[in-house]
Amino acid sequence: MQYRCSGAQRGFTLLESLFVLAIIAWLMTTAAPHFHDQLSAARALAGARQLYSAVHLARSMAQATASKVSLCPSVHAVTTLNDCRGHFGQTISAIHASSSGDKVLRVWSPLPEVTVLNRLGTQRVTGPIQWQPDGLSNRNLTLSVCAEDHNWSVVLNRLGRPRLAKGWGRCPE
Repeated sequence: MQYRCSGAQRGFTLLESLFVLAIIAWLMTTAAPHFHDQLSAARALAGARQLYSAVHLARSMAQATASKVSLCPSVHAVTTLNDCRGHFGQTISAIHASSSGDKVLRVWSPLPEVTVLNRLGTQRVTGPIQWQPDGLSNRNLTLSVCAEDHNWSVVLNRLGRPRLAKGWGRCPE
């Protein structure tokens, strides 16, 4: 077997490879915290949007069917308003109440690593929210959605209208 030696060099030297690996490692250590921060911000916004869409569905169905519709928080999906024993960081069911019985319209699963608290960030929000046939709700409420230190809130006024607000509530540290 004959080996030919040419003047052109092929491949990378060990020093060049180590230098490239050092640059990649430095980029990863500087980018990872920012990436984690972006994920937390996206989780908070996704949780707030999910609650916002649940509120919109419940209110519009109350107006469309001319009957009461409730958002019911619970540990698992529920079939009647009597089972509303959870908080808004858990499973949420939209329930249509009629004389023939309660009917589940839709169920939303909880999002991981997201907490839902009151505006002050001191306690979980419990109890159902109910809309009348005219779209009025039974309470003023702020659902503060937290993912680490990122906050989005679903603010519900007495007329039953929701709005999204960034940084409206407090997240526990």
